[in-house]
Amino acid sequence: MTTRRPRCLRCERPLSTCLCATLPAPPLAHRTELLILQHPAEAGHAKNTALLLALGLQRVQLLRGEVFDAALAVPGTALLYPGDGATAAAAPADVRRLVLLDGSWRQSRRLLAANPWLAGLPRLALPAQPGRYAIRRAHRPGQLSTLEAGLHALTLLEGEPFSPLWAAFDAFVQAGLYRRAMGLA
Repeated sequence: MTTRRPRCLRCERPLSTCLCATLPAPPLAHRTELLILQHPAEAGHAKNTALLLALGLQRVQLLRGEVFDAALAVPGTALLYPGDGATAAAAPADVRRLVLLDGSWRQSRRLLAANPWLAGLPRLALPAQPGRYAIRRAHRPGQLSTLEAGLHALTLLEGEPFSPLWAAFDAFVQAGLYRRAMGLA
């Protein structure tokens, strides 16, 4: 019989690795709303960064599931995702909501297929850049965690560096590397 460790109700991590103290308080202000559509397999995953993004910023909506209502595509919504039709993050000024897909690349492709309305959104892509997420291995250059992608996109759209949330992310990565080195991960 396996017993689950007590979890923080806010960051959903085990109490022994709670990250709430590293997150900016209050959450950081920004103009562009982020809508994170999270594949259910990512929810509760120890290496998940989407929840940290949602906790560290004021205007983030995190929805978990596989099929989402097309009514989420309000005017001014764009999809942050590479591929055909994506422009290099020189986003039009009228982007007021940015959709991020949270999951593995396979899961994100499934989310795209299950939600055809996403294909009708303007698509933005980030320029290839190295990631800071040393806990997971990127298979190609430019593959970033959801938090990294969200913060880079917001920086391009708004010009803000969001340094306090980057510091929380770096603490998250260091804690994960420590746990791995100690054989705890």
